[in-house]
Amino acid sequence: MGAPVFQHTISLLRDQIASERVPLHSISSRIKYDPSLYYAILSSLNLSGRLVEISTLTQAISMIGTDTLERTILEQDHFLDSEFLLFWDYIVLTGEIAVLVNEKAHIADDEEVFFASVLPSLGMSFLLNRQPSYHKILKYLLRIPMEDRIYIEQKLYGSDHLEELRLHVVAPKLYRDVVALMGVMFGPDGRRREQLGSTGRLSVGYKTLQLFQLCEVAEAGAQSLLFPLVVEAREQFQELAKRHFRIAESESEEILAVAVENFEALCSEFAVEEGALRYLEEAEAYRFPTYLFATNNKPFDRELQAAYAASAAGQSILIYGEPSVGKRLLAAALHSHPDNPRRAMPMLSVHCGTMDPETLELELFGAKGGFLGLEKRRGILELAEGGTILLKDIDRIPLQQQEKLAATFQSGVFYPIGGTQQVRFSVKFIVTARTNILESTAAGTFSPALAAVLALHPIRIPPLRERREDIPFIAESIIEKYSLGLHDESDLLALYDYFDTQDFPENLRDLKRILFFLGAKRRAYA
Repeated sequence: MGAPVFQHTISLLRDQIASERVPLHSISSRIKYDPSLYYAILSSLNLSGRLVEISTLTQAISMIGTDTLERTILEQDHFLDSEFLLFWDYIVLTGEIAVLVNEKAHIADDEEVFFASVLPSLGMSFLLNRQPSYHKILKYLLRIPMEDRIYIEQKLYGSDHLEELRLHVVAPKLYRDVVALMGVMFGPDGRRREQLGSTGRLSVGYKTLQLFQLCEVAEAGAQSLLFPLVVEAREQFQELAKRHFRIAESESEEILAVAVENFEALCSEFAVEEGALRYLEEAEAYRFPTYLFATNNKPFDRELQAAYAASAAGQSILIYGEPSVGKRLLAAALHSHPDNPRRAMPMLSVHCGTMDPETLELELFGAKGGFLGLEKRRGILELAEGGTILLKDIDRIPLQQQEKLAATFQSGVFYPIGGTQQVRFSVKFIVTARTNILESTAAGTFSPALAAVLALHPIRIPPLRERREDIPFIAESIIEKYSLGLHDESDLLALYDYFDTQDFPENLRDLKRILFFLGAKRRAYA
């Protein structure tokens, strides 16, 4: 079974084929912007009995020929019209970001990277072909994490976009392996399984793993550009780019900027400026609101107000609690609070739990350049001068490295890696952990020296089950943020009953998942 193609890409390609002045390689280079068409051509080539599999159209130019290419394009009869331009935006931005990351990471051929990164979108195209109501929830699904997308698709249709890929992507092997790896990483309910490499139980090609990781990075980047209200997408993009490919935040922002430039040029070439660019312009016009963190739980509110006061007095803050209770949101609220004297200065984050010691030091201190092949780069301590640094999962830094950081933070100076010139810094720290690290110093699991230097004011965010009175207004903010449309009284009454009985073991992640599903169900059956 094929998948629908975009009307505007086919129109351009047919015009180019009809023109004798457009060379074949130029035509083939534009086919990748329509994954369904690209795969239709690739699969036909690889299933024709050739001994060597073809993974890019660039490799196949001499084999295709104008007649074969024209016939394949003319055979397409299921089109996605202007209503699906947001979907096309998402696909193109994902692919362009992947190629730009690949320029730094050197994973594979650019064309392989582009197509591997848009494989999930190809799976969504297959679902569009099979499920009449899927188009009603497509725009909504583009803005949520893959694991929640899988969960919703399974609940509504008994299949998901990864399952569709497993059914239909039979060649070439490179992409089939990436699809298989995606199936390993996400269970039928969409829950992400443990990371590869940490268990030693799974054996996959390194290139395949990197292509999967690149897909996640690129999708998060596209979401951050198209849906700025989903602020986690920008953080996810930066965090994954650092973790998997050692790309600094400043480089990540440059990648997004270049991707937008490339995308704007493509919109002009495909003659969809007015429609396709509208989504990006709306996103660029968005202004982030001041972050708020409040509670109806009186004991927690007292702790919260004390934390705001300590932050206003210039004290560094420790935020701890179970996963997904809102530690990042509270950190942002503390920084943007009107009483914070550093609120106009930068706030930069470092996810300590995803970096090896060398990468963490490179992130914090930067590098002089030319030292052990490292490019010159400014570290977070320098970039955040006068502002705030958020150290996420600080308890996952090895104890020996904690001691080294304590000495640096105490002195107020550091040396870029490979450098001989001291750099002074003045920042405030907000740190997060799952437990109270100040109580861990006695047990020897956290550095007393680092705890003393940071002089942290601690605040614990209780899990949702301990502050059920907060769940309704948290849910309302999620409904508004993701435009879920759950405003009918019958919807809300059923939700309130659910809020009173569920334990929410994964806190906000569980709350979001049920709201995402109900919002999608409402749209699908409207």
